[in-house]
Amino acid sequence: MSLKNHHAYDILKFVFNETNPCALVCVKSVNGGSMRSVGSLMAVCCDGSFVGYISNGCVDADIISQSKISISENKTRIIQYGKGSQYKDIKLPCGGSIELIIVPNPNKETLGKAIEALGSRKEFLLKFDEYEHKYRPKLQINLYGRDEALSSLASLATEVGLEVNVYSPDKSINDELKFLSFTHLNDPEKPLINHDDYWTAVVLLFHDHDWELNILKRVVLGDAFYIGAMGSIKTHQVREQKLSSAGVSLSDISKIRGPIGLIPSMRDTNLLALSTLAEIIKVAKDKNLL
Repeated sequence: MSLKNHHAYDILKFVFNETNPCALVCVKSVNGGSMRSVGSLMAVCCDGSFVGYISNGCVDADIISQSKISISENKTRIIQYGKGSQYKDIKLPCGGSIELIIVPNPNKETLGKAIEALGSRKEFLLKFDEYEHKYRPKLQINLYGRDEALSSLASLATEVGLEVNVYSPDKSINDELKFLSFTHLNDPEKPLINHDDYWTAVVLLFHDHDWELNILKRVVLGDAFYIGAMGSIKTHQVREQKLSSAGVSLSDISKIRGPIGLIPSMRDTNLLALSTLAEIIKVAKDKNLL
């Protein structure tokens, strides 16, 4: 069984919808090196099928076995691997130790509340027995633009599990790529409703910059943790001048990154997408949003 995305929302939703008995495996504590952080989740079904991962192979096989026992006994188990563990034959190559709590048949009402909150892009404090952890919504990226620059970044962001919303004046790009969330832009003067929250990145990928002004005027008033617009240093300077002339404050203008990308001057759309996504992830990590 596979699940492309490993965000808490996806795993909790899987367990909620699963008809077979399941256990939820939660990383309770970590000491030293570890593949996953505190709060990481994995779900294991009674037949041994699973979604998510804890160690990417080091101990996952034993976690599945322990989870099946937990399900059959209907008892919560707390297990430690690595330094200080009773399982001397199971090693963590990265050193340190990891403590897990395995919750069999987790309460559906609790799962439902968590799914509803995260799906509504709100934080949720998940509590099971001796475990509690605050989960955040998925990172979301709102992309405005057209052509290859847009499609490359949208595809890459989708692949790594971000929520992707595409806004474009070009309907044909959606006909070809079938984005999960697409809004057709038909008037550069028509304002859009702001849905940018603290876990949202906004990127503008226009070559024809006439579309930018009203979008940026709206975006800088929202809560997006990252705002970027494609173009050279000179293009960005012109952009700043236009925004200033339109009455946008210097503090709001300073929220906009340009040129975009962790690695400057990428002239290939795929590399620009990779560079931009890397910058977004770095900013998210620096702001403790991951």
